[in-house]
Amino acid sequence: MRLVTGFFPLCVVAAVSLSCSDTLTPVPLKDRACFDKPGGSTARPTTTPVGIACVIQLPGNPILSGTKSWVDPTTKLFYETDVSNAAVDMIDLKGDTFVARVTGFVGATGVAATSGPNSIVFPGNGTAWVSDGNSNVRVVNLATRTFTTNINTAIAACDDGGTNHFCQRTNEISYDPEDQIIVVQNPSPLAVAATGTPPVHAPIDTYMTFISAVSYQILGTLSFPGAGGQEAPLWNPTMHRLLSAVSGTLNGAGTAVTNPQYVAVINPLTRLIERKDTLDCLKLTNTIALGINDPSLGPNHNMIIPGCGKAIIYNPETGTGITVIQPAAGGNETWYNSGDGRFYTTGVDATGVNSLDVIDATTNTFLQSVPAVGATNPTADAVTNQIFAVVQVTAAQVAAPATDNTACSVVGITGTGCIVVFAHGLQ
Repeated sequence: MRLVTGFFPLCVVAAVSLSCSDTLTPVPLKDRACFDKPGGSTARPTTTPVGIACVIQLPGNPILSGTKSWVDPTTKLFYETDVSNAAVDMIDLKGDTFVARVTGFVGATGVAATSGPNSIVFPGNGTAWVSDGNSNVRVVNLATRTFTTNINTAIAACDDGGTNHFCQRTNEISYDPEDQIIVVQNPSPLAVAATGTPPVHAPIDTYMTFISAVSYQILGTLSFPGAGGQEAPLWNPTMHRLLSAVSGTLNGAGTAVTNPQYVAVINPLTRLIERKDTLDCLKLTNTIALGINDPSLGPNHNMIIPGCGKAIIYNPETGTGITVIQPAAGGNETWYNSGDGRFYTTGVDATGVNSLDVIDATTNTFLQSVPAVGATNPTADAVTNQIFAVVQVTAAQVAAPATDNTACSVVGITGTGCIVVFAHGLQ
């Protein structure tokens, strides 16, 4: 076991074996968070503060890009789309151990717009749908952990008709369970210059592709004219609609908003935008800084959106009640954990340190920031109330591990990245 002076012992989970155990003595309750079981004697009150419990080290290449993570309650696994290893990584939630890796994705091409895998969703039928580079969506059989189908989302305007799909990667992906429709975004279709190959085409707007989860057929697409990008579509069961965060654009000088950012309320059957709720950064945060990321849906019909560099909460059913949660950072992916009633997001906090931010989703109240340098894309297990985040390293930290100051380095894991696990009752 590796000790952290002045804090608490942490355990490192490497590959499929544990380097520490809750059978060692003495091991205080707070140092066994990674081994908590639902209803067991080590169950923690969800009202207590959150702290780092342990980290999980993955085999293979260092995590320079771990794009998304997800907890699937059906398979009891944590999943990470791992661009650096061209794979989807799986971690067993019962022991916080690495168990498997589905390989064969595009991987890191050196350009984010063509790399993958990028995001993942679970329709609940024994499959995972994973967005990948080169305009593809791959369907994974979770029992065999192999690809069963590849679906190309390229449209004629940016497709050469062959293997080079210049509509580039698919990214954020979601599922409409009511209509059994997979929804995936193509955020950065490539504009080809007059001297380029394939044939010339003008810039193409970011678009969303609708795919039947039953027949695997593409049902249609929806474009977002003038958008600066599009983030994770989110199914709202009470509205029976999809919600998608859409980034705006600035003028050439970066001094004024050309196209405002908004949340689109989308009918998945007609594939039409029924309403746009504008998120005006100038009014909300007194800046014109744009940028909007992956929302999550919580209680009281509210959703949290990272935007304007902050965490924003609003009611998509009415399009009103927009609130900026201070001092929470905006970050990238957000997660609502029904087990403890908390929103989780990551980003640079008020002290300038990258942290996990904890927000009470019922009262929309900021609760705490947990310093965790490098941590991003949080998810949570609603049974154990453990929170997971991907910790990425830079190429410079890989080349010089001694310079690694991420949350992984606290227990001596440097130059590789890791998954950091948080739990209640550790502060």
